[in-house]
Amino acid sequence: MPQLELGCGHAAFGINSVMNRILLVLLAVGSTATVAGEPWTLHTVDNASRGADGVRLADVDKDGRLDIVTGWEEGGKIRICFQPTASAIRKPWPSIQIGSVKSPEDAVFADVNDDGWLDVVSSCEGKQQAVFFHLNPAVTDTATSRERVRKSAAWTTKPVPASMDYTRWMFCEPLDTNSLIFGSKQPNAQITFWDLAAPENNARFHDLRKSGWIMSLCRFDVDDDGDNDIVYSDRKGPFCSVGWLENQSNSEQTTWQDHLIGGKDLEVMFLDIARIDNRSTIACNTRNGYVLLLMPGTDVTQPWHASRIAHPDGVGDGKGVAVGDVNNDGHMDLACTCEHAEGKVGVYWLSEASKGAKNDGELQRWNFNDISGNTKGIKFDRIELLDLDHDGDLDLLTCEERDNLGVIWYENPLN
Repeated sequence: MPQLELGCGHAAFGINSVMNRILLVLLAVGSTATVAGEPWTLHTVDNASRGADGVRLADVDKDGRLDIVTGWEEGGKIRICFQPTASAIRKPWPSIQIGSVKSPEDAVFADVNDDGWLDVVSSCEGKQQAVFFHLNPAVTDTATSRERVRKSAAWTTKPVPASMDYTRWMFCEPLDTNSLIFGSKQPNAQITFWDLAAPENNARFHDLRKSGWIMSLCRFDVDDDGDNDIVYSDRKGPFCSVGWLENQSNSEQTTWQDHLIGGKDLEVMFLDIARIDNRSTIACNTRNGYVLLLMPGTDVTQPWHASRIAHPDGVGDGKGVAVGDVNNDGHMDLACTCEHAEGKVGVYWLSEASKGAKNDGELQRWNFNDISGNTKGIKFDRIELLDLDHDGDLDLLTCEERDNLGVIWYENPLN
């Protein structure tokens, strides 16, 4: 049975947590199960503001269930959705606003003050162009303190002074060493490192790589040396590509080596990375009409082997992608989201077609399976694949920004 190790924050963790790797054993059922081509049932998690822009997961209230944080770009809100019990999972989730900022592009859970409770980091790319820390009000590991996490007024918002007017902040990825990695877009687009352990008066950003428009940052131990590297997708400009930053840091200094993976001169969008049977695999959606599938050779520091999987007819432009076994047949599938999907399918999944002679770079056509239909949703975002209803198959969690569907999930009909 294949084994799939996931990257890209499929379940977020505290900075000091050991949960930086998640092993998902694929649920093969002994037969080649299929999922019907009809759209999946849509469930609304939260639609209380405007312009939901991304979903990130972690257990912020320590009740054993993964919660969601989302930045609402047009509404200027940072909101947390608390996952209910399985019996209430199909209803809107209990949700609160924890901060108000301008043009948030991303929000992610991270323990920024090392107190054992997850806070939230928001990244803003509009006129505000700043990073904010939204501090968790819990102070002790008690039921009373956990209840404080669910009280909107108890949260406090703190700007990061060094981030003000520095660049247009787009994405943040927590590492497991008291640090954060940020990505931005022009002007002054960078991948940059923030040391949470540094004294506040000495805190500053350490720029790692000039960029054009960072779409994804994903912590993953690419070279199997026991630390987290960073896989990125850079969408625009002379640096556009998929690559990885090799973590060469030690106790005395922080250093990162940049390596090209592929996708140079393509408009690469969100990516996902997994280790399948001990082989790293990156799927990256593009605006070039296909999903890019990348696998390394014997040397991960050299460009990886590339395959192209065509976007099906009748879908929007490529946006998000996630790797998982959607139909429980023991093989990798790809879930995809789109933007510019007016009157088109905006969310779907692909299963690999019957194998034939395929050369690197040849355009492949995988089997199309509808998820969203073509009547609701225009601009969807990054994807989380997880079993929300506890029935043994992967559901799809995402958000939609233009039709104001908000934070949503689609129920896999397999089981």
